[in-house]
Parts: sequence; C-alpha cells; structure tokens
Amino acid sequence: MRLIFLGTPEFALPALEAVHAHHEIALVVTAPPKPRGRGQKPAPTPVQQAAQRLSLPVETPARLDPEAVERIAQLQPDALCVVAYGKILPESVFARFTCLNVHPSLLPRHRGAAPVPWTIWSGDALGGVTIMRIVQELDAGPIIVQEGFRLSGEETAGDLLEMTSRRGADLLVTALGGLAAGDMPQTPQAGEATYARMLRKEDEQIDFDRTAEELSRQVRALSPRPGVRVTLEERGLELRILRAQSAPGGLPRGELRAMGGKLAIGCGEGVLLVSELQPAGGRPQQAEEFLRGRPWASGLHVR
Repeated sequence: MRLIFLGTPEFALPALEAVHAHHEIALVVTAPPKPRGRGQKPAPTPVQQAAQRLSLPVETPARLDPEAVERIAQLQPDALCVVAYGKILPESVFARFTCLNVHPSLLPRHRGAAPVPWTIWSGDALGGVTIMRIVQELDAGPIIVQEGFRLSGEETAGDLLEMTSRRGADLLVTALGGLAAGDMPQTPQAGEATYARMLRKEDEQIDFDRTAEELSRQVRALSPRPGVRVTLEERGLELRILRAQSAPGGLPRGELRAMGGKLAIGCGEGVLLVSELQPAGGRPQQAEEFLRGRPWASGLHVR
C-alpha cells in the first residue's frame, strides 16, 4: 500500500522501519527541527533522521494547514500511519483519509498525552498497545487490534516505552495487512475511559508521608525523564531518583540510610530503596557508587 507516516520521537522509529519494510511510504511528516544542546542549533527529530537514513521523502510543517493537507492528498495515500506525531490532526485529515494510530495503552484506559507513565503510576497489572482509527474525540476511535501483557512491577516508563514501541510496530503492520486485504474489523471501545494527563513540574516532587509502594510507582513512572527530585537538606544537593523499590521497614520519614548497597528513605509506610540516582550536574549512577563517594550521606534527610 501507499502510505503517509506521521511521527516525531524515538518511540515512532520501530513503526517507521516496520512499515517501510512492508509498504511504500510516499512521505514522512514530522515536527520541525528544534534548538538543542549548548549551541541551541536546530536539530532534526529522530523520525526525520531515520527517514533521511532510509532515503524517504520528509517534510516538517509547523502545522497541518490546508496547504499541507493538500500536499498529502496529491500523493493519493491508501492510509496515514500516526505514531506519536505530537500534533492534533485537523478534522479535514481524518475525515478524508483512513488514519491509524499506535497508542501505548489498553484503550479506553489511559487516553491522552501520557499513557505510559500513568500505566505505571496507577499500578496497573497490565500494559498494552492499541491500534485504533482516529476520530474527532481524543483517543476514542474504534479499535483495529489490541494486545495486553502482564507487567512485572519493576518497569520504568523508559522500559515500557521501548516495549510498547516495538510491539506497536508489529501490530501496526498487522492492521495494515488487514486493510490491504479489505478485512480490517473496527470494534468500538467498551468500558470506562480514563485520561492520562500530561505530566507537570509538580509531579517531580515527592511526599514522604505517602507509602513506599506509592512512591516507587511514582519514581518508575517518571524515569528516566524527568525523574523524581529530592534535596539533601543538610547539604542542599539535589538528586534525581531513577530506580527504586518499596520494602518493609521503619525509618523516620525522609531520613536516608545506607542499606545493602542501596539508599533507604523512610516513608509513611515502609522504606523506599533507591538503587539508581543522578546528582545535580552529574551522571546517573548506582546508589552503591554514590555512597562510596559520599559516605556522609547516610543519616541525612531528604525533602
């Protein structure tokens, strides 16, 4: 089939490569380059870089205005594949073309901007991927194919993003195969919808009055970026917690102790065992390495 691919971040790369291996991609559409790095030089998106590597035509409109939509129409695509494009499609697009979207949750659960972090933060036992057809209501379109899988309870958002990006690529190819064969069932979403709002700056703050289990989910949901932030009160050192688990134990809330090569922090119930962290201005490191360089940290307090 002849397709248009719309996507922007690394999450979309497995889908781009899988679709390219099975179908003709007439055009790749991605976000414009943004200033990055110390020099703030405009850098192309991961999807633009991959499209150029695959010798695919690529365009970077600031928005899908009537001119951009007409450009798509001139290419006469059989369908549009939308994978983390990052922009809301105008109705003129999904009303005119078949638009298939890769969504990394088991819809109708976790519609919205941040389904992967909220899958983890909510303590869901299952993760999953849905291929749906785009309609006007946000993430409410009929389901083409959907697959769930059990979570171990140790995945970070980064881990789950990688899992869903690769499985989503396979499912997208399956959906396109059905479309090409004229056999693409569309099942209305059933059950109560939940919404995964975009993460906010205040989500990075941690409240040690809460249970260690709740806080371990928060840490994993925000890892590797932006990370949960705490400050060593006595030293004023800011830390990003990247990996942590809950464990039974009793420490004063916010008190930090070395424990078996990890950093234990007292919570409202249990302790948060930090295994990986990143000091401000430093690199990510294991808790054991952090403690070797800062043995004085045990016994301090974080907030």
